[in-house]
Amino acid sequence: MEIRKDQEKKTNRVAGERRADDARRIADALKRRGRISLRVHGASMQPWVRSKDIALIRRISIENVRCGDVVLFRRENHLFVHRIVEKRGSLNAAQLLSKGDAHPTSDGVVQEQELLGRVMRIYRNGRRIDLDAPRQLALGLFISQLSLHSRFWYPLAKLATIVTRPVRRVMNALHISNAPVR
Repeated sequence: MEIRKDQEKKTNRVAGERRADDARRIADALKRRGRISLRVHGASMQPWVRSKDIALIRRISIENVRCGDVVLFRRENHLFVHRIVEKRGSLNAAQLLSKGDAHPTSDGVVQEQELLGRVMRIYRNGRRIDLDAPRQLALGLFISQLSLHSRFWYPLAKLATIVTRPVRRVMNALHISNAPVR
């Protein structure tokens, strides 16, 4: 992946916030090219999608979105990468309900005009995670169903994230990998 210098300009942004015209420019680029790569900001999808991951997103129509898919949508000049937790209605009148995995509540229905694309792949620390792989599809569906009831387990997951943060920071600092030692 090539990252241009002009895309790395420092800004005074908070968490996943982008500049006002970024959402429009990204939506236009995705419409023109059919796919785009974006660096993820924010913690709404942790631990499955993490801040600083690179997401490869392809344009998709609402009929081709499945429950468990991670999608990009634009709402009021903000971009969201969240999971579809429920698909209601018929093929002609489908309604998609989205939610950040780490959020306790749903975003509500994603309108057809808000849907920009589906995350096909994630790049993290040199690893490639294909979200269309059978194991990832099954995991996405499982997470979407679990996420519907997150008001029960969300407080526990949040506590676990806070408690394990120091260990994760040390492991990242030491660059501990899963590769076998020879």
